[in-house]
Amino acid sequence: MNYDGLLKCINYSYPPNSLQYCGPDKTEAIIAYKQENIGSDELVSFMKDFHTLYVYLRFIAYENNIKDPFDPHVVEAYWIGNPLLTTVSMKGFWKCLVEDHMLKKRLKQNDLRWLMGKIPQGAVPHHTFHVLNVFTRTGHHTVEHTLETMDACRISWGKVINQQTANSQQLIEVETNPLLMRNGKLMMGKPIIKTIQIPYFYLPFTVDRLLNRKVSFHWNQFCEVLTEQQVMNLEHYTKLAIRLANTTL
Repeated sequence: MNYDGLLKCINYSYPPNSLQYCGPDKTEAIIAYKQENIGSDELVSFMKDFHTLYVYLRFIAYENNIKDPFDPHVVEAYWIGNPLLTTVSMKGFWKCLVEDHMLKKRLKQNDLRWLMGKIPQGAVPHHTFHVLNVFTRTGHHTVEHTLETMDACRISWGKVINQQTANSQQLIEVETNPLLMRNGKLMMGKPIIKTIQIPYFYLPFTVDRLLNRKVSFHWNQFCEVLTEQQVMNLEHYTKLAIRLANTTL
């Protein structure tokens, strides 16, 4: 079995898991697999316990006739965005949200109607769509919903402009556009500089290799280096999720 997609998924799943926001209480075991850069059936089982994530991966794979939900292209589609998202059916996505995510039980009728109205407007099973549209309605028992948590929870991107070390941690400074709210509407703000931590399972890590590169980050932790096409895809699906979040009933 090819575990490349599974290991790639850890890049994005680890940050909230390390903060105990989602996923199983298996952080150290997941880190061990990542440090060794190996996969296993046990790791597959751990990653399936990221329930929200796995439901989306399984749905994207099914809609594209891909057997493995942790296929690298499926993983990329959910976290970053790629053409696999364009093939999902509206009927299938409706079922994914209402039945597989059990939103009919978790949302009030008006909220469910508001959310389902996003599907014919272009909603797709992308992480940022979930953060800005689903998460805002369902919430999370350990996370108070704020603009700051939405900005941290979405997958952000930016250009690395500096590096530093503090308290034995390797950090990078990234020029990025934050999520803002103006007049009750979400929007992308002007560039700011954010300090991003490099998770220790990447170490030893030559941070100099990241200077002037475009990278993604999640909960203020580095995920991976992005290609220009990936940056374009992530920006596109982020703006789509913002537009949908700003629509009213």
